[in-house]
Amino acid sequence: MGSRLFIYFLIVFSALTAPAEAQERENNRFYVDLQKYPLFFKVGFNHSDAVSPDLQDGSWQVKEQWYGAVIRRLGLPEIPKRIFLWPWGKPEREWTFAVPFTMDAPLSDDEMPVIPCLYLASIGINWEIYLNGTPIKKEMHMANGRITEQHYERDVIVPINSNLLQKGRNILVFRIVGDPTDYTTGFTYKSPYYISEYDYVMRKNNETAKIILISILAILGIYHFLFFAIFRENRYSLACGFFTLEMSLYYLLRTHWIHQLIPNTAVVVKLEYFTVYFIILALMVYTDSLCNGLYSKKRYSIITKIYGVFCSILAVTNLLFSRTYGSEAAAVWQIVSVIALVWIYIHNIIFPFTRELKKGKKFTDTLVNTYPGNLLFAVTIVILTGAFDLINSLAFHYSLALTSYGMVVFALSITFMLFRMSVLKNRELKEKSALLESAANPASMREKVFVSFGLTEREREIARLMVEGLDNKDIGERLFVSSSTIAFHVTNIFRKFGIIDGKNKGRAVFLAKLLN
Repeated sequence: MGSRLFIYFLIVFSALTAPAEAQERENNRFYVDLQKYPLFFKVGFNHSDAVSPDLQDGSWQVKEQWYGAVIRRLGLPEIPKRIFLWPWGKPEREWTFAVPFTMDAPLSDDEMPVIPCLYLASIGINWEIYLNGTPIKKEMHMANGRITEQHYERDVIVPINSNLLQKGRNILVFRIVGDPTDYTTGFTYKSPYYISEYDYVMRKNNETAKIILISILAILGIYHFLFFAIFRENRYSLACGFFTLEMSLYYLLRTHWIHQLIPNTAVVVKLEYFTVYFIILALMVYTDSLCNGLYSKKRYSIITKIYGVFCSILAVTNLLFSRTYGSEAAAVWQIVSVIALVWIYIHNIIFPFTRELKKGKKFTDTLVNTYPGNLLFAVTIVILTGAFDLINSLAFHYSLALTSYGMVVFALSITFMLFRMSVLKNRELKEKSALLESAANPASMREKVFVSFGLTEREREIARLMVEGLDNKDIGERLFVSSSTIAFHVTNIFRKFGIIDGKNKGRAVFLAKLLN
């Protein structure tokens, strides 16, 4: 029922957000969708092409409809062939891209100045941007014809001087230099690419929410490491800590401002790949040790070990070889990791969940009060959000990035699960310890019961003799008091234990309560 409601929510959310996006665009004073105009491209670059390119001179090729434009997929002449997973890349070359577009009216507003802004979903590896012949952004770092510092970037935001835009025809020119066989040479993301108001662009690409998510994941990772440091027998806490911290680092490496800290994106991409290779491995180790460790003395399954070796080889070679190799290795990892996720879901979660059900537990109780049940619910949320992002990307050509929120929900849920299960286990251990203590020293446990029910010292003294089987007369003789006095104290004892019948039956109930 919960899963169905969640799916219904995603469908309604998609239907509501798509028109909201369109409405927000209409509220802008201008919005130029560059992908509605043809994309011209050719091999090489001349500065005259940036000022007044002759797009009809026969040297240009054109794509009337374009969603991303990666050099290796454009069918340009003399693109070198590449051996798949070859460790080294090809020498850099340069290309020119041009997008002619029109402005219906000049940018002017008497009440508020208009600050135009260019937004690019992605561009790489080294590049320059010209608007009507004027350079507006340069990330070209070359020496002796070689790239010295790579600058492949996502979510590129370039403010524009409003005087550069003119009514009628305008032209945006890109000079791009990079390995022609590298998938990041060109425009790798399908969309969006547009020019609009600076405020609109900044609102659409505000990373505050992403930083909050990154911080939450980092804090949860530290919490799991501390939990493992205290309870060293819980190996799964260490794996869970690695999983959440790696997710935090992965999202951090994909933020726009990471380039302010690490300008050379060759380093950023290598770190990103290195991190992502171990995310699913950590999840596999975590679920394997947590769920299957309950039924097997083996620490990890053979599949987990093989996948761990596979990921380690990719991670190390990614650091040593070219980024082109890294992108191809990542593609292999994606395919294998889909299989790994299926394995995690079935072998590490579904199978342990069904084993719990076979013990006679109810479905709801198994879902709420077992590790496999909790993980089944949490992983299902991640799968649904990931599927929604995929469908949304195909249908509307933009992503709401629900998967990142789903991962935070997953991290929070498994953290809460481990905390809750630890509390339950601690309570269970205390109860077992109390039972053992009761069996080993029943007199001590009886004294604790007497105190818990508020018996006075005289009442406890009488209660001990009652346990030995003495009646009121015998107790009176033992304590040198009258039977009526003993009867008065016995009545008070029964009242405190909630026993109404004060005769022999009351004694039986009293003794039964002590034994239980």
